[in-house]
Amino acid sequence: MEQKGGLVQQIGNCLLMLLVLLFVADPTNTILGLKNLVFALLFIYSFIFFKADWSKLIYFLIPVITVSISWLLATMRGQNMDTEELKALYTAFVPLLLLMWVDKYDIVRLSVLPVTVAAVIVLFLFWLIFFVPILEGPIYEYMWNHDGTIMMSNRYFLGIKVFCMYPKSTAAFMPVFGYVLYKTVDKECRTFGYVIVTLLLFHLFMISGTRSSVLLPLFFTCAVLFIFYRNGRYTRYIFYPAAFVFCLLFFMLLTLLLMESNEPSNLVKYAHLTSYKELFNSNPEYLILGQGPATEFYSMGFRKMTLKTEWTYLELVRNYGVLCLPILYVILSPLFRLIKLARKYDSAIPMAFAYVTYLIIAGTNPLLMSSTGMLVLLSAYSYAHRLECRSSE
Repeated sequence: MEQKGGLVQQIGNCLLMLLVLLFVADPTNTILGLKNLVFALLFIYSFIFFKADWSKLIYFLIPVITVSISWLLATMRGQNMDTEELKALYTAFVPLLLLMWVDKYDIVRLSVLPVTVAAVIVLFLFWLIFFVPILEGPIYEYMWNHDGTIMMSNRYFLGIKVFCMYPKSTAAFMPVFGYVLYKTVDKECRTFGYVIVTLLLFHLFMISGTRSSVLLPLFFTCAVLFIFYRNGRYTRYIFYPAAFVFCLLFFMLLTLLLMESNEPSNLVKYAHLTSYKELFNSNPEYLILGQGPATEFYSMGFRKMTLKTEWTYLELVRNYGVLCLPILYVILSPLFRLIKLARKYDSAIPMAFAYVTYLIIAGTNPLLMSSTGMLVLLSAYSYAHRLECRSSE
């Protein structure tokens, strides 16, 4: 694993950390508007000072070519496509170009500081509003004017009113959470700093207010703890019964939340599903060829024409049909590599759980085809690559 040391590497690391900070703290690029500039600087700097691995370019070309083919097919059928949405879709894949230098940057390790900074900012705002409620209005208005960079709401869970703050980049925190969680449970790696970051991120997930961002990290943490302590002295008498009770309560709570018929987000999501069913019944050819990228369909959830919904994987099928398989290959490839590596390296286990958690969250949020999604994808590829290099050495 070739890696330059000294000042050249440190400057590259700093540029990457700055880019990650912009991805997680300003995912909509409406506050500072610097994402494109910093990415261009990092790309040019890496191209000049580091040797590119051109074989990794395929992970960028596969989704771009897939979108282009679907776009051409949809154009031939006379489908109307939103130009801005199509442009945003192509732009979303651009961060994958950094995979050409995946051996030069330890993306997950370098992401710990910027992700922690972003988490601290969100938690500071949350507790500031908690202690000074009058500030909720101005902060909400600011976030609303910046494309909902941090979404705020008062939601009801099982009849209980809860104030929530949900950064749009929440899913991008998962790889770092998996990394610091492993450092926390492994006695040889554990430090006070890793414990604090783990707790900060866990707190961030708990205030997000979305079922997936609250319940999945909780389940993921318990699963990792169980795997690492399953052979402990008291596991059989304490951990196994506790794990059984927790899993039972977890699935009971999840079922209750999903069955809340008066919960607004449930009503919208289920109405979307009905609309997908009607769309595919009326146009079965969409299951093969797709409707096309950046196309609209009528959703009863929004009660209007829409370019996309929160059902990400159904959107892939609607837009691309069977052509979504190459895109899914690029997305799932690092997961399969992490699962394989988990047989040899314990550190791959939390990262695999973190990536699965991200994929589930992305399944009900429009995060997959975005800079947020690409950051998680880069992190997973980078982590798997480093473990594979260690194995080959």
